[in-house]
Amino acid sequence: KGACRFSRLEGAWWGDEGCYFDATSGGAAGAGQIFHYRALSTDRGQLMLVFESRSASVLDSPDNICVSPRGGIVLCQDGSGMEFMHGLTPAGEIFPFAQNNIVLPAAVMAERAYTGTGDYRGSECCGATFEPKNGNWLQAHRDPPRSRRPAARGC
Repeated sequence: KGACRFSRLEGAWWGDEGCYFDATSGGAAGAGQIFHYRALSTDRGQLMLVFESRSASVLDSPDNICVSPRGGIVLCQDGSGMEFMHGLTPAGEIFPFAQNNIVLPAAVMAERAYTGTGDYRGSECCGATFEPKNGNWLQAHRDPPRSRRPAARGC
């Protein structure tokens, strides 16, 4: 009965009686799109384009996504260069509110047996979520530095 093609579906979050999800490389600029799907019945649904980035300078490859308890959407960027977290208001306004500026000193890199230069500003933002009790705290994650040490076993 119809189909829709998406480019690099990655993040999804339930909110507003439906599923928000992103097409990381979607849209005319290939910089990302945000959709909302709501089931209307057992055989009908509504798919809405919520936001489309017009360029990578606006939003560069949204990856992880979560709905704020205050009604907006938090988007974790997985683009190239500096990485940001963005807010998307219910009115469709987008704004960056956090930037990855992690640069570890050489002493820390050596002490923890991390590989690389210590400059992790290009590491993607991921795993954003609000604490469930009151929604007052936003928690997020950055891809960690790689280590030369063997991984720990067991829990």
